[in-house]
Amino acid sequence: MSPTSSIDLAFYNSVPQTAFGIFMIGLVLTIDGFAFAAIVSFFRSTVGSHPIPSKLRSTFFFVVCTQLLALAQLGAVCIWALSLQLIGIVPNWFNALHLSASSYTTLGDFPAAMAEGWHLIPVFIAFSGLFSFAWAASSTMSMVSSLNSYLDTTRNTNL
Repeated sequence: MSPTSSIDLAFYNSVPQTAFGIFMIGLVLTIDGFAFAAIVSFFRSTVGSHPIPSKLRSTFFFVVCTQLLALAQLGAVCIWALSLQLIGIVPNWFNALHLSASSYTTLGDFPAAMAEGWHLIPVFIAFSGLFSFAWAASSTMSMVSSLNSYLDTTRNTNL
C-alpha cells in the first residue's frame, strides 16, 4: 500500500527512519566513546610522564587534547553526512555535511533537498550530538581533574 498523504507518508516511513537513526546514534557514540577514552588516556599518560610538573607543558597538552575532542565531534558530523549521502537521503556531500552540522546539537533550520519521508533524521542527528557533547564535556572535566591532581602533587611547579 502506497502512502497518499503527508501524514500517511510520515507513518509509513517512521520505522525505517527510527531504525536508521538509532543505528547511527549507536555507531557515532561508539566511535566517539573510543576516541574520547583514547584522548583522555593520552592526556593522562602525557601529563603524568614527567617527574617535574610544568604548568606550561600541562596546559599545552590540555589544549591539544580538547582540540582532539573537537576533531572527534567533527568526525561524527562527517560520519552522519557520509551516511546521509550513501543511502540517498541527501543528494550531495555539501548538503549532507551542512544538514549534519546544522542539526548536530540543535534542530537546525536547513532546507536541504532531503528525500521525501526522511524528515525525522535531523532529530536523531541532534540526539547523537547532544549525547556526544555531554560525553566530551565529561571527558574535559576528567582531564581538568587529572591536570589539577598532577599539578597539586608537588608544589615545585615550573613554567
